[in-house]
Amino acid sequence: MLPVYNVLTDEEVRMIHEASLKVLEKTGVLLGHPKAQEVLSGMGARISDDRKKVFLPRDLVEGMLKRTPSSFCCGARNPEFDLDMRLGNLYMRQVGGPISLYDMRTSKMTPMTFKDNMDSALLINALPHIDVSSCMTPQDINPKTYDIAVVKGLLEYSQKHFWALVTHSSHLKYELEMVEAVAGGKEELKKRPLFSGIFCVIDPLRYPDDEVERLLLWGEYNIPVRVPITSLVGANAPYPLAGAMTQINAEFLSSVAIVQALCPGLGLWYYTLLQVLDMKSGRSVANGPELMLLYAAAAQMSRHYDVPSTFSSGTLTDTQSHQAMYHFGSTQTMGTLMQITEQGGAGSIQAASFYSHQAMVLIDESMGYLKAMVKGIDVNAETLGVSDIAACVDKGEYLSSKLTMKYLRKEKHYLPSVMDWRQLSNWDEKPDTVVDRAEDKVQKILADAPIMPLPTETRRELERIMAAAEKEFS
Repeated sequence: MLPVYNVLTDEEVRMIHEASLKVLEKTGVLLGHPKAQEVLSGMGARISDDRKKVFLPRDLVEGMLKRTPSSFCCGARNPEFDLDMRLGNLYMRQVGGPISLYDMRTSKMTPMTFKDNMDSALLINALPHIDVSSCMTPQDINPKTYDIAVVKGLLEYSQKHFWALVTHSSHLKYELEMVEAVAGGKEELKKRPLFSGIFCVIDPLRYPDDEVERLLLWGEYNIPVRVPITSLVGANAPYPLAGAMTQINAEFLSSVAIVQALCPGLGLWYYTLLQVLDMKSGRSVANGPELMLLYAAAAQMSRHYDVPSTFSSGTLTDTQSHQAMYHFGSTQTMGTLMQITEQGGAGSIQAASFYSHQAMVLIDESMGYLKAMVKGIDVNAETLGVSDIAACVDKGEYLSSKLTMKYLRKEKHYLPSVMDWRQLSNWDEKPDTVVDRAEDKVQKILADAPIMPLPTETRRELERIMAAAEKEFS
């Protein structure tokens, strides 16, 4: 592996940690959930007189950090795709939540359909560098139960781990029942969670009651959770980057304290999903150097705490394909050098409002490039090639050398599937673009995509659970 990029000194890491603890102890968090208050109070937290705030002392927070696992399993329907989530491993996750499908060739969008979401799962099954599917927001199914229906669909179509977005804790009960049925029971699901969840803090430092209700359910089934910090720098977080980082880290530490107090040992990610307020236009911007600095600082804090990290390298403001590709490449490269455990947002266009199959293929391509790069160079007595150079220098070629033959398969070099390195003079023969070739790959995968069928009894059980959910929420 290549060296890790650090933006902070050891002293700056210490200062951010200390400032975060001071915020949690003196300012506290807005958390009114009775059970959360009861448990945290029993551990030494102070509750405000109006029962709206919880003040978290240093010893409590640092004690909960010690409970937080440094690694955990993210299982998949096909065990071949199980993930070992820990620092040092490198994974890519699909964007979650988009409401529209975007065509990068025509710059046109159409409402997201259930089939679009399932097609994306089939694509991900075939793409070697996209590891986690996600729930999007189809516009052609019952809006009251769409999140439950998408989980059901991903259980049927996806062979990989997936991330569930849940509208309410009452919906999560049905989703967990479905996943339990596919996993073969609650205990099996707890050993190999087939999906992962989310526990949200609302900036600044606010925890809605239903988030805690969802957390209790995630914890009951040992489902790991991402704890997204969604700061808009200059709006709901301080404008100076150091101040923004203090709040970001305080929100992570308070999330750790709540998660580990209520669900001891539950796996979680240090998840940053940040934007900056453009003070000139009033728009929120999802890419730029300031964000990269904050993401790098958050990644460094996650390494300091020995907790897996995730950020959305694919969640950008762009819609034009050439700009999006530039920002995909730059943010993924930085995310890789920061040693982010799970990069997210694959397929995202315009800050996750839109999803693009073509963008998904392009991000898979660039992740293959980056994974080849971070392997580094295998330097040993044989690979240094001193004797091979001596044998081949007079011939003037290495195509026939024994070392070339030995390492041609052993040390595989990166080969692109949609990037085309033709010379300029050859483009007149076939003047297609990289987006055209990405679309060709999408169509080829979907035409041949196998579906791993569920047992008949399991399918019937999913249908029964879905019908019960439709009845309750109609």
